[in-house]
Amino acid sequence: MERNKIQKKNILFGITFKGISVLLNFLLVPILIFYLGKLEYGVWITVFSIVNWIFNFDLGIGQGLRNKLTEALSNNDLTKSGQIISTSYIFISLFSFLILIIGVLMILFLNFQELLNYKGKSISYLQNFVFLSLFFTVINFTLSLYKKLYLAIHKSFMIELINVFFQIFYLGVIGLWFYFNLEKSLISLIIIFGTINFIVSIIATFIFFKIQEKVSFSLKNFNLKEGKLLLGLGGKFFVINICLLIILSTDNIIISNLLGPSYVTDYFTVQKVFQFLIVIFTVVLSSSWGLYSEAIVNKDFKWIKRNIKKMNYYFLGIIILGSILFYFIDDILNIWIGKNLVEVPKGLVLCNVFYTFMFCFTNIYMFFINATNKINLQMYLYVFGAIINIPLSIFFVKLMGSSTGVILSTIICFIPLLIIMPIQSKKILNLFEKESII
Repeated sequence: MERNKIQKKNILFGITFKGISVLLNFLLVPILIFYLGKLEYGVWITVFSIVNWIFNFDLGIGQGLRNKLTEALSNNDLTKSGQIISTSYIFISLFSFLILIIGVLMILFLNFQELLNYKGKSISYLQNFVFLSLFFTVINFTLSLYKKLYLAIHKSFMIELINVFFQIFYLGVIGLWFYFNLEKSLISLIIIFGTINFIVSIIATFIFFKIQEKVSFSLKNFNLKEGKLLLGLGGKFFVINICLLIILSTDNIIISNLLGPSYVTDYFTVQKVFQFLIVIFTVVLSSSWGLYSEAIVNKDFKWIKRNIKKMNYYFLGIIILGSILFYFIDDILNIWIGKNLVEVPKGLVLCNVFYTFMFCFTNIYMFFINATNKINLQMYLYVFGAIINIPLSIFFVKLMGSSTGVILSTIICFIPLLIIMPIQSKKILNLFEKESII
C-alpha cells in the first residue's frame, strides 16, 4: 500500500469537497435564519445540539468498527471483515431502538418552553418538533455508520463528497419551498432535513457495498465474539464521546437557559467561522487514522513519525488562516450574515481562536493514539474535563455576563490534553520500536 499517495488523494479531494461543503453551509445559515427568524433559528440549533447527542451514544461501536475493520482488511481477512460490519450494524440498530423508546418517554414529561426558554410555540408543538427531530436522528444515526466504513478503507474523501450531495439536495428543496411559498416552520424544516438525510445515507451505504463487493452485510455474519471485542474497545471511545458531548454540546443549552435563544445564534455564528478551520484540518488528518492502523500492523514506525511531523507543518497553515480570520471577523460576519444582525461579545472571537488552535494541535496526536487503541489516559483526561465543564461554564457566563464564558471554560478543559497527548504519542512510538526489535 502506497500510504502517501492514498493520503494525498484523500487530502486533495477531501479539502476540495469540504471547501464546497463549507461554502454551501455558509450560504445555508442566513437562508435558515430568514426561513425561521433569528429566535426560532436559535431554538433549531439548541434542539439539534440536544438530539445530536445520540451520535455519541453508539457505545463506541463506530470507532471500534473503524479500527477493527481496518486491521481485518489489512490482513485480507474478508470473513472477519463481514462479521465486524454485520455485528456493528445489528448492535447499532438495537441500541437505536432503545434510544428512541427512552427519548419518547422523556419528551412526554419535559416542558420544552422552560428548557428552551422559549414561549413562542405551545408545549405540544415543541414536543412534536423534538419528537420528529429525535425520530429522524435515530434513523440516520444507524445509517451514518457508512462513514466509518469509508474511513476503514481509506476513502475519507467520499464522506465529504456525499455531504456536498446532501447539502445541494437540501438547498434545492428549501429553494422550492420558498418558490411555492409553502409553510415555513420548525416542523416543516425537520421533515425536509430528516428525509433528505435518510435518502442520502441509503445511497451512500449502497455505494460502499458496490465498491467492496467481497464484503457484505448479513444477519448470518453476526458474531458475538467480535461484538464483545467491539464493545471492549468501543466502550472506551464511548466514554470519550460522552465527555466530548458534555464539554462541547452543552454550550448552547447553557447560553439559551442563562441568556436567551438569541444569544445562541450570536455564539453559534462566531463559532461557525472558526469551525471552518477545525473541519478543514480534520479532513487533512482523517485519512491518517486508518493509515496509522495499517502502518502499525506492518511495523512501519518511520512512516508514522514522518507523518506526525508533516501534520505539524500543516498546522502552521491553520495558525496563519486563524490569524487572518481573527483580524477580519467583523467584515466576514457583515458580509455573511448582514450588518448588526449578530452581536459579538468581547473576548469571544479571541477565545475561539485559542480553542481552534488547541483542538487542531491536540488532534494531530490523538488520531495516532486512537489508531493504537491505547486510549485509557485520554479517556481519564476527558472525564476530568467533563466533570468541571458545566460548573465552570455557568460560573464564567454569570461572571462575564456573556457567552464568552462558555468557550473559556472549554479551553480550560482541553489544556491537560494539549500538554499530555504529544508526550504520550512519543512514548507509545518508542515502545513500539523497542518491541519490534526484540
